Amino acid sequence: MLRKNFCLTLLVLAAVAAHGCGRGDVPELGDVYGQVTLDGKPVAKLNILFSPEKGRAAGGVTDEEGRYELKYLEGYSGSKTGPAKVTFEWEPGVEATANIPAKYMKDGFDVEVKPGSNELNFPMTSN
Repeated sequence: MLRKNFCLTLLVLAAVAAHGCGRGDVPELGDVYGQVTLDGKPVAKLNILFSPEKGRAAGGVTDEEGRYELKYLEGYSGSKTGPAKVTFEWEPGVEATANIPAKYMKDGFDVEVKPGSNELNFPMTSN
């Protein structure tokens, strides 16, 4: 009987732990996608990071057409709703595909992520 209760207790604890890792821990997210360009040309292989004032950042990588979609966590697309700072960086070991001015890489952009769909494009210039 003791062993049966112990097993039941373990199953309940596992269920509680699994529930704690579920959707309840994820804040309201907005789907975020768009394009990054420099002087009108797409920027490929660039990491883009949306960092909210509080909480987990969301990120993505631009494709050959400069397009990106953000991922919050495995299985969750988008970014936390509210204000966010957007910054860029080249992944270690990846050759830069464009000469992006430091002001964009370091200072980035300030955006507001809203519930629902957010198309946020980042047209940068060399000057």
